Amino acid sequence: MTKQSVIDPAVWADLLESLGGDADFVAELLETYFDDSSRLLVAMQEALSTGKAEDLRRAAHSLKSSSASFGAIRLSNKCKELEDMGKAGALEGAAEQIDHIAAEYAKTRAALEAIQRGSSHGEQPWPYSGGG
Repeated sequence: MTKQSVIDPAVWADLLESLGGDADFVAELLETYFDDSSRLLVAMQEALSTGKAEDLRRAAHSLKSSSASFGAIRLSNKCKELEDMGKAGALEGAAEQIDHIAAEYAKTRAALEAIQRGSSHGEQPWPYSGGG
């Protein structure tokens, strides 16, 4: 994966292989990921506004894990940083980290949607960087 990659192509390829290349199931998984991710971003904001570090940690952990499964390693790493902040109860700087996560999620979603469109047309979507 290059420094600029939004989605790690090796992780994406492994995911597709593990699912037998079932495009419909992949589309289902992506829709679930998009829905869950949006909900988790809201949960992070709510946890921060109420000062609930454990809720923040839990939401960041969930988004970290699901993002890694789709090859969104940069997003996963940003979530790990926020998860660690929540675990330590250190919420200073968490608002900015959530903003970074939201921005990276937007890039991730765009990249996954582009990959999905390309795959459905038989195109090779790599390399996809989606910006920096």
